[in-house]
Amino acid sequence: MPEHRLVVSLATAIFALSLPAAHAGDTPIGQPAKFGDLTNPRDAGIRYGQAAGMASVCLDMKPTAKAEALSTTFTGEDLEKFKVQADTVLKSWKKTLACAHTADPNPCRLAHQMSCKEGYKEIGPAGSVAPGLIEMSKAQ
Repeated sequence: MPEHRLVVSLATAIFALSLPAAHAGDTPIGQPAKFGDLTNPRDAGIRYGQAAGMASVCLDMKPTAKAEALSTTFTGEDLEKFKVQADTVLKSWKKTLACAHTADPNPCRLAHQMSCKEGYKEIGPAGSVAPGLIEMSKAQ
């Protein structure tokens, strides 16, 4: 089942690219980072990039007004941190559009579906990490 392994590998890669990288000084020593904390410019940028990426890859998805407002929350150095993370995550989602499997395009399609489904669980209306950042653009 090499196709199944490819689908799992692609989905894992998309998920891993959307996770924040650890940087010294971002979280006080002895205090765990709050994954999905939208007051943190890095986390907010990651989730904004995830919403924008899902809108470009996933069928009938669009960022909410809450997601769009995130970019206006930060200024100065914090805004730069936000932008770097948002751009990095958005680029990783867009890279998946170039997925090519000449023998069978199904693995790419399945990887997109799995990634979109997991992303919706995290940032959809009832999201487990940062709810309300993405929504369906059409009645489903």
